Amino acid sequence: MTKRSSRERTQGGEGELADAVPPGAARGPLLLGEDLRAWVVLAAGVLAVSAHSALSFGITPLMRAITADLGWTRSEYATAINFRILLLMAAAPLAGSVVDRFGARAVLALGALAMAAGGAVMAGADTLGDLYAASVLIGPAQACIGTVAGSALVLRRFRRQRGVAIGILNGGDNIITSGVHYGAAALLVVAGWRGALDVIALAYVLLALFFTFTLTSGEGRALRATSGEFHIPWRDRRFHALLACYVLVYAFITSVGLHFPAFQQDLGRSPTEAAAIYGTSNLVGALGSIAWGLWAQRFGAARTLLVVVAGLLLTSFVLWLPLPGWAFWPWAVVYGVVNAGAVALLALVLDEQHGVVGIGRLLGTAMVFCMGATIVGNQLSAAVFDATGSYLPIWRLYTGAMALALLPAWIVARGALRGREPAV
Repeated sequence: MTKRSSRERTQGGEGELADAVPPGAARGPLLLGEDLRAWVVLAAGVLAVSAHSALSFGITPLMRAITADLGWTRSEYATAINFRILLLMAAAPLAGSVVDRFGARAVLALGALAMAAGGAVMAGADTLGDLYAASVLIGPAQACIGTVAGSALVLRRFRRQRGVAIGILNGGDNIITSGVHYGAAALLVVAGWRGALDVIALAYVLLALFFTFTLTSGEGRALRATSGEFHIPWRDRRFHALLACYVLVYAFITSVGLHFPAFQQDLGRSPTEAAAIYGTSNLVGALGSIAWGLWAQRFGAARTLLVVVAGLLLTSFVLWLPLPGWAFWPWAVVYGVVNAGAVALLALVLDEQHGVVGIGRLLGTAMVFCMGATIVGNQLSAAVFDATGSYLPIWRLYTGAMALALLPAWIVARGALRGREPAV
């Protein structure tokens, strides 16, 4: 197959783009150059990605109450969560392949129902065994309902505004996750952590119904038989560099997402105030995600990634400085912007370098590495806290990790800066 530039793949070329958009999808009223149906699909994608985040980052205000009520250490809690992530890792490539072949509707609806069941089990947990049982449901469900299906669905429906669409996808995730974050903190005060989880479980049931009646059968699938024509680019050095970069990035951003509210509570802030600071980063990130999408659409996703990693290095360094209490608010603003860019750019870089034919499989493969980094980061942060009573040593370690991440980010961007195709 003749190689073509990422611009040809994403801005009206044939081949991969013809596979990405179902016949007739561009007919009818247009909004910003895209058919209205694409924007409806984008709304479903936003809810899908948010549904993944809600039981990862949205409920972090509950962690301190859960562990204190049931007598668990944070390391024990983190280990149970990591078991869930292992299951997510195992299921993510399969979920990507199923979306590529059959579409997103059934994957998202079944994933939402399994999330509801897992949330209900978690709400009734009395032992660590109960938490592990909930993880058996939640882990594979998160693989089905998160970034893999949501991003594949959106990238295959949009022709000219993919950067904007992925920016909105992740920006909407920030807003909804922030709402869950605030809501979980408020419900913790009113109904306790069990009541908060019961409400979230009910929301997943409603979400399953939304996916069932909003999406059509086969929507979001690749129109080619991708299993015979697409292969994961294991020989591409930039693909390796991208995975290495995101391993370091995800270890940092997931540790912040999972532990920052507890970190702030340990500094003497109330659960609602701690949730408000981190929630601010999510709200600011909603706009930041769209801005990064526009920037990537204009200047290239790979180049933009290098800027984002430099921003993460700055925020990781500032986090462990002896800040006055008010300084965490502006920190949250800056972190929210760069964190949003890191999350949004993964799908855009993969699309820019490899097209959308196998985007589900690409994202599923990348998620294995990202979630592996989540396990290490989560467990390491909890272990450091249990050993030292402080998160400051881990923030210092992540400053070194973000400095190291600049190297693979530069390798990813170098070919784009020189106008080269991936080396395969």
